[in-house]
Amino acid sequence: MEIAKGIDELVLRARKFILDCGYSAEHRYTYHWIWKKFRLYATETNQSTYSTELGMEFYCKWLGYTSAADTVKKDEYKLRAMKVLDDIFHERPLRRKYTHKPVHIPAYYLAEYDAYLKHLTNNGQKPRTIATKSSRLLVLLRFLEKEAFMLSNFNFQVMEHFYAHISTNYNKTAQANIKFTIRDFLKFCSTAGFVPANSDRFVGIIYGNKHERLPSTYTKKETQRILLAIDRTSLYGKRDYAMLVLLIQLGMRRSDICCLTLESIRPEDHTIVFVQQKTGTREKLPMTISMELALADYLKNARPATHSNRLFVILNGVNKGMPFGDSTIYAVLNKYMRKAGIATEGKRHGTHSMRHSLSSNLLKDGVELPVISRILGHSSSEITNRYIWMDIQQLRYLSLEVPYAD
Repeated sequence: MEIAKGIDELVLRARKFILDCGYSAEHRYTYHWIWKKFRLYATETNQSTYSTELGMEFYCKWLGYTSAADTVKKDEYKLRAMKVLDDIFHERPLRRKYTHKPVHIPAYYLAEYDAYLKHLTNNGQKPRTIATKSSRLLVLLRFLEKEAFMLSNFNFQVMEHFYAHISTNYNKTAQANIKFTIRDFLKFCSTAGFVPANSDRFVGIIYGNKHERLPSTYTKKETQRILLAIDRTSLYGKRDYAMLVLLIQLGMRRSDICCLTLESIRPEDHTIVFVQQKTGTREKLPMTISMELALADYLKNARPATHSNRLFVILNGVNKGMPFGDSTIYAVLNKYMRKAGIATEGKRHGTHSMRHSLSSNLLKDGVELPVISRILGHSSSEITNRYIWMDIQQLRYLSLEVPYAD
């Protein structure tokens, strides 16, 4: 049986709890503001004892929701504040994520959808690749559901209507990617007997410009400024510097950095060994002395004692010592880009921009393309070309002269 707790007492306990757990000043201020609103609501409604129902009643009336399940992206942090308060009331461990919207899969096509995903898994596709193809396929299946089309009657007219639909909602590259997935799906369904034979021919020729979205790059001076903006005397600074060194100087993907283990670091031969999350290939990259020192400083002076063998873990709070998601590295990078005063207006500033920057800067330094490909873990120089093709000066140097025709 739950013990009744006064709202004022609960809020005071919650404020102390998030302070002890190492929440940032910004997060604490936000939570205090939301909880203050809740206390005012409770006073206005003559409520002095907390209950989950009262907390959700306040939240929905405050923001105009029928149910907390209707929460939109911009209000998720407000719902989290109330969920944190509720977990403290029930003495439950706090969760890292409180909002989860289930993926809608049209019931009419569930058998075909599941069979296709199983087919991809059996063919050795990586989980991330399957997730990407799944999201693209759902664009088609949700359209079919809305228009009341059946897969068994799939024809050219259906595809024509679908093309008109995606042309107004997606850029050309996204359209091409969706079409590639749908062609593969229809080919599988034709073989399995879900759709008329050879239905994949309805997709037609796929036109797509791989370079429609220009990759963004930053100069060596800018990337160095990012690293110099980190306070390496603090626990977070030691960890963040070690992560960003690998991101900026080795061009590692954030998913690979997150999945590094203690065994990945090989000081005996000055290398980092890991399996690429995207391709599943084993990589072995050299470490500079500065990288080794940064990692040693983090391991010795910042990384908490934990049962996890992940190299980078959460340093404080209720999840101290646990691995974190790759979105953390995106947030860390942008934090120090802002602190360093890096101009990002009109440019992409995610972790992948650091890979583009590394390849572009190496090319400017005269490093040969196959070497750059090896550093980035690409299977061929053709893939690397997509990273550096926008470098006009180097492109002029590398390109062949095209003679004029008389």
